[in-house]
Amino acid sequence: MKFRSMAVAGVAALALTGIGSGIAVAQAGPPPVATIPSLTGQSTSVKLDSGFTGALKSLDVTPAPTGTATVTDGTAKFPITGGNVTVYKPGEVTPYVQGMIMHDGSGLSLTKGSTKVTLENFVIDPGQPATLKGKVSANGTTVADSVTLFDLDGSTLKPITTDAAAGTATLTGTTVRLSADAASALNKAFSTDAIKGGTTVGIATIVVNLPGKGGSAAAMPGAMPTGGAQTGGGSTATGGVDPTLLAGGVLVLAVAGGALVVVRRRSAERS
Repeated sequence: MKFRSMAVAGVAALALTGIGSGIAVAQAGPPPVATIPSLTGQSTSVKLDSGFTGALKSLDVTPAPTGTATVTDGTAKFPITGGNVTVYKPGEVTPYVQGMIMHDGSGLSLTKGSTKVTLENFVIDPGQPATLKGKVSANGTTVADSVTLFDLDGSTLKPITTDAAAGTATLTGTTVRLSADAASALNKAFSTDAIKGGTTVGIATIVVNLPGKGGSAAAMPGAMPTGGAQTGGGSTATGGVDPTLLAGGVLVLAVAGGALVVVRRRSAERS
């Protein structure tokens, strides 16, 4: 198998931090146990918390989708435009799940009077801690190209579900909270001190295409770590194989923080 031989040869791991300029940094070390070089998806959506939307309304701040984003029945949806993931054996590399999920060309605007703040081009980073970064603009002027907007808490994550007919896998239940930096920036923009870091924004749902359904290609150069996938604390999961999904012919790794799903069919590993 091509990727297995690459692993034996000591292929360099690609760690994508998603911070600052987003430049990839190659790092020699243990070979990965799973790689998806080109992640395809469908969307990341957030069911907006009534406390968050109520707080915005009390401040006369109006949220609205931008670009390809949509807001329907209180749920904001952002199309997944790309990304990648590399998974290592837990304990060999920290964080052992590295990568990003990109949402270029979509976001949210927050408007009060003549002031409009836009949060867009979201990038989910499943590191420790798991975060969602993005570009911030105020009245059309870029304030920051990449800043942590939301903290992701995977302790509320629910088990993965798959839909073979639709060719998708879904991970839902991650709590999205406003970061301290984002709260500070919004307070400054809207001349208030009422927006607090740690405020629950909503619950996230990630839907990605199963390999072969949306152009994603997965490689498994080594054996997966044993044990069931677990979540918690907003960091990456403890890694493992879900026996029920494995019996169904699908191999899944859940990454806490609701950030990432790695899916492939066992038959591909035998090819």
